Amino acid sequence: MKAASTAGLQDAGAPPRGRAVHSKLLGLQVLRFAAAFFVVLFHLGVSLQIEFGNRTNIFHNGAVGVDIFFVISGFIIAYTTDPKKGALYFVRRRLMRIVPLYWTLTAGIAVLAMLKPGLLNSTVINGETLIKSLFFIPFAKANGAVQPILFLGWTLNYEMFFYGIYAVCLALGQRSPLVPAAIIVLLVAAVSLVKFDYVPWRFYTNPLMLEFVLGIGLYLLYRRSPAIFHGRSLPIFLMFVAAMALRAPLLEIHWLVANGIPAVLLVAAALPWAPAPTPIVLFMALLGNVSYSLYLSHPYVLQLAVKLMPDHAGTATQVLLGGAACVLSIALSIVLYFTIERPAQLAAPVPKPQR
Repeated sequence: MKAASTAGLQDAGAPPRGRAVHSKLLGLQVLRFAAAFFVVLFHLGVSLQIEFGNRTNIFHNGAVGVDIFFVISGFIIAYTTDPKKGALYFVRRRLMRIVPLYWTLTAGIAVLAMLKPGLLNSTVINGETLIKSLFFIPFAKANGAVQPILFLGWTLNYEMFFYGIYAVCLALGQRSPLVPAAIIVLLVAAVSLVKFDYVPWRFYTNPLMLEFVLGIGLYLLYRRSPAIFHGRSLPIFLMFVAAMALRAPLLEIHWLVANGIPAVLLVAAALPWAPAPTPIVLFMALLGNVSYSLYLSHPYVLQLAVKLMPDHAGTATQVLLGGAACVLSIALSIVLYFTIERPAQLAAPVPKPQR
């Protein structure tokens, strides 16, 4: 929920050492798909609740997938960014990774909303909402939700703001990831001092931004003392399981504690995990590549599938057809990756490094 973004490990504008990210951090690549699938399950549960009046969302913990994406993003941007290549290189690579698919799907939803407005209840299409959606400017819908036309794009607004902060730091010659991390912390702290009702201000000072900082912090720890992670995937994973079991009481403290702690633990568990490159693991890594497409496109596949279910579908039918919809969502994401995402990445210009 949070775009994550789910920018590909091999496409994050990596320096030469970053070319090995795909194999060296195979655990993170697999985790990207897992996080996306958590979100898919969460939205399947929400759709079934709305359509059939189910009392609970059995996949409610899947919402933590968004938090995992943000932590991964903070880690990977810090890990792969080479300051010597400059801010322009960083920005252009990020834009070519995020924008083509997002704009394509936004245009598709905009056309659908204009042709069949009843299908998308809270989506209003006009010049202002379209421009703000395309250029990652937060705005509130009539129902109060701060979401663009492609509603999961709200997480991309956070991602692009994070990239913007990082790019400005690079342009000013600040090479340490601690600098953008400090700026984010100060922005979030500022909301307690400066309060006014301006949507972008309220949006970008949300404590959710701190999850990028958690990812940067995890990177700094990994860079300084990688040995402390080695051989500890299982115990760290068990800590993640315990944190998820305690998520309900932790929510009473703060949602950032309830979601951020499990997210950091799961990412930390994935760092030293180096599974043998079996066909299953390599297929999971491929699915990690398509996680961005899966994340952005799956809600509409699920909504359509749920609406096509029989009116009095029982639990077994819901699970069976819901599972089929999840598989269809993955298949669509593979198509989107190879027809839109990958060609855009390959076409991305590579500026000369700044000296």
